[in-house]
Amino acid sequence: MALMGKKKADTCSTGCLAVKWGLCLLLLLVTLAALVGVWETHVIIGTDPARFAVQFGSTSGSLAIMAFVIASISLMKHMVCCMAPCEVCSK
Repeated sequence: MALMGKKKADTCSTGCLAVKWGLCLLLLLVTLAALVGVWETHVIIGTDPARFAVQFGSTSGSLAIMAFVIASISLMKHMVCCMAPCEVCSK
């Protein structure tokens, strides 16, 4: 028992949690918007349902994929931070 040391607080304050989860919600919306951008730049749907095409290699398509990847990585990293107590609240 003596080797375990002192136990620190496992939770953050209410304001800190609200800011963390609010930022997670905003990042989720940004990720969904980037996913819609990837769909819009790569999939071409004509008036005829048989005219469904996928287009690769455009500059806007590449930028849309990069935006989606950056947004989804940011969301995942921030979700990991939301699960652990922050440095300020654990002191």
